[in-house]
Amino acid sequence: MGLVVIVGPPGSGKTTVGTALAERLGTTFRDTDADIAAAAGKPIPDIFIDHGEDHFRALEREAVRRAVAEHDGVLALGGGAVMAEATRKLLADVPVVHLLVDLADAVKRTEIDRGRPLLAVNPRATLRRLMDERLPLYREVADIEIDTSGRAVEDLAAEIAGKLATRTVTVHDAEAPYPVLIGRGAVERLPEHLGRASRVAVLHTASTAALAERVGSLAPEGVETTLMEIPDAEDGKSIAVAEQCWEALGAEGFTRTDLVVGVGGGAVTDLAGFVAACWLRGVAVVHVPTSLLGAVDAAVGGKTGVNTAAGKNLVGAFHPPSAVLVDLDNFATLPKRDLAAGMAEIVKAGFIDDPAILELIERDPEAALDASGPVLAELVERAIAMKARVVAADLKEGGLRAILNYGHTFAHAIEKLEHYRWRHGDAVAVGMVYAAHLGAITGRIDLVERTRSLLSAIGLPVTYEAGRWDEISAVMKIDKKNIGATQRFVLLDALGRAVVVDDVTAEQQREAYGRLTA
Repeated sequence: MGLVVIVGPPGSGKTTVGTALAERLGTTFRDTDADIAAAAGKPIPDIFIDHGEDHFRALEREAVRRAVAEHDGVLALGGGAVMAEATRKLLADVPVVHLLVDLADAVKRTEIDRGRPLLAVNPRATLRRLMDERLPLYREVADIEIDTSGRAVEDLAAEIAGKLATRTVTVHDAEAPYPVLIGRGAVERLPEHLGRASRVAVLHTASTAALAERVGSLAPEGVETTLMEIPDAEDGKSIAVAEQCWEALGAEGFTRTDLVVGVGGGAVTDLAGFVAACWLRGVAVVHVPTSLLGAVDAAVGGKTGVNTAAGKNLVGAFHPPSAVLVDLDNFATLPKRDLAAGMAEIVKAGFIDDPAILELIERDPEAALDASGPVLAELVERAIAMKARVVAADLKEGGLRAILNYGHTFAHAIEKLEHYRWRHGDAVAVGMVYAAHLGAITGRIDLVERTRSLLSAIGLPVTYEAGRWDEISAVMKIDKKNIGATQRFVLLDALGRAVVVDDVTAEQQREAYGRLTA
């Protein structure tokens, strides 16, 4: 499982919690204080008495260096180990858990264990001083922070194990890198991403109200939280709704250091990002996507927008979030139909960049749609990692990023003609079949049957009604990828190699439609 390091002040429970965590993870526990005592052949208090603190710290640095290099499991460091810069550097690429504890609990626990030389005189005052001095260093090295005060050891071990299972994909955009946290309970990490905010506005729909309340409750004392309910789905993505949000932000006195949080599907995160991008010309936003589609598509990449009568997402801004918290627990209650719709964007990622995605789904379509299983977790991570790579290379859709629109030209036409009653993923599925037909017709790779078979296996549509070509063609001509009168399509030269082309003729487009609807 790899190394996990636990740090914290005396009395925080590093040994007790670390032992329970190791047992839960099915691995071994190691304590550098025990290593030092064994190597020296005497207890730590005797090392202090015989040789002084400086000698002990030198032994400690070496013990930490050796343990980090050798151990594969849970490792607890002494309370003062993080004071050494060399040690902090060693921990830069290692998962580190910081155990917080309040002074009263720490004093009680250290009174039981008298073998602490630094606490021999005036333990309460000394402990307070050590905790205050070292807290910034603990937080400097920590990836996860857990308050142990008044909590059962097994509960702490369970929470830490859950957080360790969270995977992080970093999106390196042109402004500032931001993390996408993927795992069960990821929403609990919100406090780490509040920055200097003294006010938080949580945008949500009626269906995500309970989660929005939970998100609001995570804000620490002194941070004011405002819940803003917006209409569900595409009805919420309008200038009128955005204006209502701006009015509410003004009434609450939102400043440039405050934060907007979008809790919901892709429509919510699109709107939340747009509201944040425009308020005071840009305030921070964190996304908590609750749909699979929102997690792998709308919440990542910094594209925000609202719909107009002319089409979907034609008004918007590029405004990368501060963080995206993809809590896999949110998918557990989604109907299979909604999971399948979200899977369309994952399938797209497989065709344009990562064919391993396609193999995972084809091997076991049912496992791919199991919200509690490991296959879906891996698919989500792969799809987000793909998008992160593309976004890093092209933040504002100047070139490469256009490949993310594979299947979307036809899909957006369907959505508009169906007055957005179709799920976005359903439309994208049909759009990918249309793109596959175009690829075959224009002499590129023929992936029609594989596309149809895979999408059908997870319950997505693969055809559309005939007799509507003129309407569809008219809508596709105003696609945002187009340049003037020149239409552009994303096609595949090979599996995992997408290209943007501008030489598809009107006859070829019509023929692909005919094959799709046959």
